[in-house]
Amino acid sequence: MISTEINQFLERRAASCAILGTNGAGKSRLAAELAERSDIPTALVSLEQQLAVLEEERRNDDSDFMDCPDPGRSALEFIREGGAISSRLEAYFDEFRMGSILGRGLKYLSTGEFRKVQLCRALAVQPQRLILDEPFDGLDAASQAELKVVINQLAESIQLVLLLNRVDEIVEAMQTVFLIDGFGLVGRVERGDDLERFFKMDTLQETLPAPPEYERLMLPAQTPLIDLRQVRVAYGDSVIFSGLDWRVMPGEHWQVSGPNGCGKTTLLEMVTGDHPQLFANEVNVFGIRRGSGESVWDIKKHIGHVSSSVQLNYRVNTSVLHVVVSGFHDSIGVYRTPSPGELSCAREWLKLMHLAHKADRPLRSLSYGEQRMALIARAMVKRPALLVLDEPCQGLDEINRRMVLKLIDFIGHLSETTVLYVSHHATDQLSCVNRCLTMGA
Repeated sequence: MISTEINQFLERRAASCAILGTNGAGKSRLAAELAERSDIPTALVSLEQQLAVLEEERRNDDSDFMDCPDPGRSALEFIREGGAISSRLEAYFDEFRMGSILGRGLKYLSTGEFRKVQLCRALAVQPQRLILDEPFDGLDAASQAELKVVINQLAESIQLVLLLNRVDEIVEAMQTVFLIDGFGLVGRVERGDDLERFFKMDTLQETLPAPPEYERLMLPAQTPLIDLRQVRVAYGDSVIFSGLDWRVMPGEHWQVSGPNGCGKTTLLEMVTGDHPQLFANEVNVFGIRRGSGESVWDIKKHIGHVSSSVQLNYRVNTSVLHVVVSGFHDSIGVYRTPSPGELSCAREWLKLMHLAHKADRPLRSLSYGEQRMALIARAMVKRPALLVLDEPCQGLDEINRRMVLKLIDFIGHLSETTVLYVSHHATDQLSCVNRCLTMGA
């Protein structure tokens, strides 16, 4: 149920607000309910919508019946489904630097690029109320700043409701902030009040669960974990990056940075073996040239991976406990009886992530942020030689974000795992990172 106090506030048509909550508090459900029950023209932008659109694109993909990949709907076609393209909306295209992506298929957009397209489609509806559920997730630093300007401008003419996990994303126009947790409405405060007291992180244990079977990666001395040479990725005439050389040695922890669309996720997918153009390039992982007849499982068993794509593709209807156990076998789902040691280690990770009470629930019944926490545990559970983290804190509240960053730092400082890390948030820094790869637009 929508809080009576929030409802009464929104009935004042000119009033905008932010709703700040913890993971599992029901923010996304609240956003959908506000949109569904609104008595004025309303548009909603959310990560759940994005996942639903991408799933629809997957179902309608005719690549198997064509001589080339099916691009699906373009970004511009998707926006036009919302309504006519006004001159003001065209100005937003320029403001968000979207010229190069409007003709691209939705499935080929980065998370941040898709968020911009979603927002423009919502504005094409010409709503009187705009509900933005985690609007800054996936956006690079420049795009976050641009969106904050746009939100402040929009608040002058329409009612805005922002549902957020992070205190630093409360924009100037949101003078009223509602606080919610898993038990409902906690209170109402004004922007600028001390909100840190709402997010109290428990003391984190400084030892991590040990896997029951721990197979160390053994490489000859001076062998890089990753060695990419003159790598090029392009979709038709659109070049994502070209001539890229990158070498990662054991003990190095890398942050990969750059604007939306520069190819950060694509680069990491070349490493994990999840990109279709992998074998057209010289990509060496753990001293093995990809495409040389190697066993993909011999490589994957030493890699832990978290990303929006992993979360989208984990569609098997299984329990949260089995999601974590599947990390031991690099599978989507569990297809053999887990050992007692695997179950015990997985339960320890869920306890560490404050998800022990949801171990037997289906993954898809959890909030987006809670799903991300379970998938982080899945990636870490086997203590991999290489931990690939593409926006691991996306969808996490302040408490869980701080906890995950601290966990990653523990792993980087106190284990033999090498960390590859992507984050657009300046505050989400890791002290273990000692190398940086900056990619251009």
